[in-house]
Amino acid sequence: MRRRLIINADDLGLTRGINLAVSECADGGMLRSATLMANGPAFDDAVKMVRGREGFGTGIHFVLTGLKPVAPAQNLDGLVGPEGLLPSGPLGLLRKIEADKSVRDALRKELFAQAEKVFDSGITPTHFDSHKHVHIIPAVLNIMVEIAGRFSVNWVREPFEPNGSWRFLHDLEKGFRGKFLKQLAGTRASIPARPVFRSRVRRAGIQTPAGVYGISFTGLMNEAMLRRLCGMLKPGLSELMTHPGIVDAELLSLKGRLVESRAKEKELLVSAGIKGAFEENDIMLSHFGEVENE
Repeated sequence: MRRRLIINADDLGLTRGINLAVSECADGGMLRSATLMANGPAFDDAVKMVRGREGFGTGIHFVLTGLKPVAPAQNLDGLVGPEGLLPSGPLGLLRKIEADKSVRDALRKELFAQAEKVFDSGITPTHFDSHKHVHIIPAVLNIMVEIAGRFSVNWVREPFEPNGSWRFLHDLEKGFRGKFLKQLAGTRASIPARPVFRSRVRRAGIQTPAGVYGISFTGLMNEAMLRRLCGMLKPGLSELMTHPGIVDAELLSLKGRLVESRAKEKELLVSAGIKGAFEENDIMLSHFGEVENE
């Protein structure tokens, strides 16, 4: 079986600079997939970009943290704070869900509103994933599975990195060891949730890639890591999670943790050398819509 890789850009629609970076990476030929934030400030700009691009797969990047909701805030009791924003992070979201089961009604309203906004824009999503991997939470996953069934979406990211990701430790640039080990520990801590996750999506007939890379080295990606990845991929379908972008005033105003690394990833995804490495290793680059159609 041939090795096949989907390189996906998360956070499409967050800023116009991210949208432009995704477009430029797609022009370079390696990036053929992205997931769109329905509540991203640059959503409309992103829709214009992907609707005119052939051979590009667009999924939904469900967002339940940090941004304004798509559904009216007054209909999301328990989920949205007094400032009108979704919880600041996954832990805060989980606490809200565990403290009050009625919050699940608000979750359902918001997730369906995000899906409907993307479909109403004229985009037919190829797959689903989520910001900060919150669909590892069963209450969130159950609703995403329901949405996938409603709209006939057959692919969902499995947010668990394969064994062996520690090998990327050898490729780190100076000063990033601590950050990598912290993120790697996070991927290991989530493993107990994997059997429940897999059981749920498989019962629903939803497919997932065999391996998802890029979680442990989020914000740390470099050329050596991508070359190592070429040798690590197993036969079948794998996914590489990326966050390309252009550093501009709009991105800086968001005060997120991924800033300069977005520019570095953008350069990697237009690199002729990296593209050549994938070709030399007989790795086919695709998007989820193409896999469905085989």
